[in-house]
Amino acid sequence: MQTVLMVGVAVIGGMFLLMVGLNLLIRWKARALEGQPMPDVPGPIGESLSKAGRGLVYFFSPQCGACRAITPRMKALSEKNHSVFVVDITKHLEVARAMHVLATPSTVEIADGKVVGVHVGMLPSDVEARFAT
Repeated sequence: MQTVLMVGVAVIGGMFLLMVGLNLLIRWKARALEGQPMPDVPGPIGESLSKAGRGLVYFFSPQCGACRAITPRMKALSEKNHSVFVVDITKHLEVARAMHVLATPSTVEIADGKVVGVHVGMLPSDVEARFAT
């Protein structure tokens, strides 16, 4: 009985460590994009970002629970500010791949042709406030 319990604890512990490790890997890869030139983004979003001095690209998926809370706010922000883009990765996977998005929700901030911020999860309120005007 104790052996089964120990194996169960080991499996659960291993899965927990795997999840934490993947989360850290995704965040580390996202941070590696900061300061890099803006990737070559296909389609109208890429054209708009190339022309704009700055932009905020929010990536979501309809199946993402956290995205359901954030997406309505980001859609409202994109209606007020045309340099904010809301991208459903199930419809525009090529844009997500070009911007190296590995998880949703993710937001990429562009300024002067460079990636200045990559945010996995909730968008910091100061970044959102910069694009609210």
